[in-house]
Amino acid sequence: MVRNNERGTVSAIGLCVLTALLLLALAAAQFMRGGAGIVSEYEREMQLRLAAESGVETAAAALEAAADVYGAPPAKDEHREVDVGTAPVAAEIELRVFIETPHDAAPGEVIHVVAAAVDVGEPRITDGEDWLRAKIVRARMEKKGDRYVWRRWF
Repeated sequence: MVRNNERGTVSAIGLCVLTALLLLALAAAQFMRGGAGIVSEYEREMQLRLAAESGVETAAAALEAAADVYGAPPAKDEHREVDVGTAPVAAEIELRVFIETPHDAAPGEVIHVVAAAVDVGEPRITDGEDWLRAKIVRARMEKKGDRYVWRRWF
């Protein structure tokens, strides 16, 4: 038999359990929403990286076919933007590709192919700052005869 003074205790415990369940459900919902945002950010980072790698690969393929496809190599410690045509990139990504002669090599013997993929869409980080997201990749190529050969990413 339940006494009159115990009814309030059971109600208070019931409210505490209900509140705990509600907080647990809200935490789960927040976790799921945050997970979707993380996945979206990772996907965009990979799109930028793959676009930059595509630009380097496209320029490298042209240089492997003919060393003079982009004209004479730039002077030491200088770079020049090159047109790689239509490298495949995702929407709202701007791709720029450069060739440069490193300071530790003779002009024309070694070149670096550098690509930058820039996210030109709406900023995905809403903290009041104007962030510019980009990925940059670089490759080293060495001249062999009348063409360049791939050496490595760096």
